[in-house]
This record gives sequence, structure tokens and C-alpha cells, in this order.
Amino acid sequence: MQIIMIDNQQIKRIITKKITGKLNSDEQKILNNWISTSEENKKEFDAYLKLWKMSEELILSKTIDVESSLLMTKKKISSLKSNKRWISYLRQAAAILILSFSLNFVFNYFIQTKTPNTIAEQIVYQEVKAAFGTQTKLILADGSTVWLNSGSTLRFPASFLNMDERKVELNGEGYFEVTKNEEKPFIVNTSELDVKVYGTSFNVTAYEGYNSVTVALVKGKVSLLKNYVGGQKELIVLKPNEAVEYNSDEKKLYLSTNLHMEKYTGWKNGYIVFYGDPIDKVIQRLEKWYNVDIVAKDKSLHSFRFTATFIDESLEQ
Repeated sequence: MQIIMIDNQQIKRIITKKITGKLNSDEQKILNNWISTSEENKKEFDAYLKLWKMSEELILSKTIDVESSLLMTKKKISSLKSNKRWISYLRQAAAILILSFSLNFVFNYFIQTKTPNTIAEQIVYQEVKAAFGTQTKLILADGSTVWLNSGSTLRFPASFLNMDERKVELNGEGYFEVTKNEEKPFIVNTSELDVKVYGTSFNVTAYEGYNSVTVALVKGKVSLLKNYVGGQKELIVLKPNEAVEYNSDEKKLYLSTNLHMEKYTGWKNGYIVFYGDPIDKVIQRLEKWYNVDIVAKDKSLHSFRFTATFIDESLEQ
């Protein structure tokens, strides 16, 4: 499954074409996908439609009766200190609507917060979850590619414009190929650590409920940051072909080098690799992969290490 993300300006143009009846079939598919991605997107689309209907109330089939519209609007304003000032203002507003008959104007005029010098940009977040037993691929607004493993969720901005950092939130396991931008670092936020990169390929395992976070670096450079009272602290900088596990119970880091990287990245190609893993780690991965609960009744199993590769195997196999 592949999801192609579009930025905020693109979706505005598509919605504008939708409500003016100029949308083609391909654009309709993009719009349907965007709306179904999250509840926030659906609410935003409904807000556009509502605003458009509000603007249409000021517009008749071919002409606009400005004086009548102003009179009706005036009756709805409870306390006017200066009738002339308000009428002048409303005339200007009506003229603007006539000249700027577009969804983008209506959105900016009615919704966005205005300050003396700037207009606050609304940050729209989206969320994608990979169903259990599947892997999902998506492309972010900056061109970075993300693969999500079974049962994993990624929350991210629809656009990184006007942001100092490209920050996303991961619950689960994700493989990232980040577009390089030294002026705007890419941050993967997890429940325990932040992973900071500028352009690289790496894997993060950070399922909610686990007592550890694992980061494996394929190429480039990443640093692990931990929040403390008073600010963040850099714990370690990884080099290619290194992996680190942070144990939240022990508050310790465990670094591994000269790795079989398929153990960390093979899942995005549809197979599970174990290489000298303890049985509790094996159980965790199989539980997430197949969405089942597994119990090792024989306690002696915890003393063994497990090495194997599973390719498209059913749970029974």
C-alpha cells in the first residue's frame, strides 16, 4: 500500500475545483484519499464547504444586490457605533467578494487569525496506521519516504513550510529515508527518545508498551536525544551499520556494531529476520506481525537464542 502526500496548497486547489464542478476523476481520487486519511481532514473539507455556502449567500445568479446585502447584514449587527463606518467597511467586503470569488480568499478571510503584520498558518496534522500483518509506504511533503510496520502509527504535518523542524511522531516501527535538509532537521519523536537526522536511512522500533527503543542506522548519521528537566541531552551519535537499544527500565544504552542489518530492515520487504535474539524479543515481533498473544510456557526457552528467517509464512507454519 502506497500513500502519496500532497501539501496544503495543492489540496486547497483541488477542493476549489471540487466545489466549482471542475474536478477530474484523478483529482477526485486524490481528494477522496485525503479525506479518508484522518478525521481532521474530513472536518477541514466540511469547513470549506460551509464557508463556500456562506460566500454564495452574497452572490446571486448573475448580479449582486450590494445595498440589500448590506442592509440584511446591518440588521444582524447588534451595536454599531458608527453606521457610516460599518457601511463603508461592508461595501469594501462585498467588493472584495465580487473581485475575489475563490475558495482560497474565503478561507483566509473567515478562518485564519489576523495579526498586524502576519497571518498565523494553520498546521494540519495527518495520521496513518499500518494494519496488522501489513506494511504501509508513504511519502511526506518534503519527499521523505516512510515504511510503517504492522500495527504502527505515524502522525505528521501535511506541510513542513514555516516550521523550524520536520517533526513526526511514531508509535511502532518505521523505516525512514529522509530527504536531506541541513537547515531543517528531521525529528522522529517516540515515547522515550527523539531521533534527530538531516538526511539518512534508518529504522526505529518504538512500540507503546515496550520497555525499549531500538534505532538502527543504514547510512548517514543520527543522534538520539532524551528529554530532561531543563532541556534535551544528546545521548549518542550513530554511525552506519550501528544499532542502539535504549532500555527505559534500566535507563541504559546498548550499542551493537558490524550488524546483519536485515534483522532490522527486512520487514519492509515482507520477511522477519532473527539473529541470535532472545525468546522475549522473538515473541514481541511475532505478536505484532500476526496480531496475536504468545506465551512461552516452558521457562527454559528464555535461556536460548533464536536465529531464523521467515518469508511470507502463515502463523500456523
